[in-house]
Amino acid sequence: MEILIRTVVQNAPLLLNATLITLIGSLVSIVLAMLLAVPTAFARISRNALLRSVSTFYVETIRGTPLLLQLLVWFYGARFLLLYLFNFNADTAVYNLLTGLNSNTLFPSQGVSNIFFAIIGLSFNYGAYLSEVIRAGIEAVDHGQVEAAQVLGLSQLQIARYITLPQALRIMTPPLTNNFITCIQDSSFWQVLGVFELSLQTFTLSQAISNSLIRWGLYGMELVIYFILCYSLALASQRIEARLARGVAGAN
Repeated sequence: MEILIRTVVQNAPLLLNATLITLIGSLVSIVLAMLLAVPTAFARISRNALLRSVSTFYVETIRGTPLLLQLLVWFYGARFLLLYLFNFNADTAVYNLLTGLNSNTLFPSQGVSNIFFAIIGLSFNYGAYLSEVIRAGIEAVDHGQVEAAQVLGLSQLQIARYITLPQALRIMTPPLTNNFITCIQDSSFWQVLGVFELSLQTFTLSQAISNSLIRWGLYGMELVIYFILCYSLALASQRIEARLARGVAGAN
């Protein structure tokens, strides 16, 4: 046990850094996914056939293919396609951005292409799933309120902002939280792109150790860290749900 504790303490900085990559990368992915999901959800219920078709193709394509394959397509396909067609290189773009901010010393020596396309791939994946959650929440709102808003002369954007989305949020909170939790777990797929998130970092450390007890101890630490991250989100969701429920009860 003493050897296990010493090993964990010695590798704590690496595990902490990997945990930060997992957490921050997942949060960025979820934010980008929501930016994709909201317009996609409205496009799915739009009367415009073109918008409906494009959004349906996006959602069904994403839901019909594995996340692992999508990440590989983004890293090995989209990366070279962007470089060939638009001369876009993620490493160069980020380095130039940091140079403009006089912070290029922060640029990692191994580059950022892997984490950049890992986040983009996960964002596009969850954008499709979250759009279905949002669409279901929007359709659950009483359509009579939307019609009343249209009679009052509100635009579609105003109806969505002030009427539809606030009411749909209470319905969407549990499934959205479930997707956020799953996103953190699915970030472990980033290891196929060489991103040293929590899962890959733990695996790398364990492979350098012959003692099976210490190996399982490291995997146990990984499990505990994932549990803390995901359970914290679950608790936050419960509080948000309770607050929204009190708001509805107060309004009634």
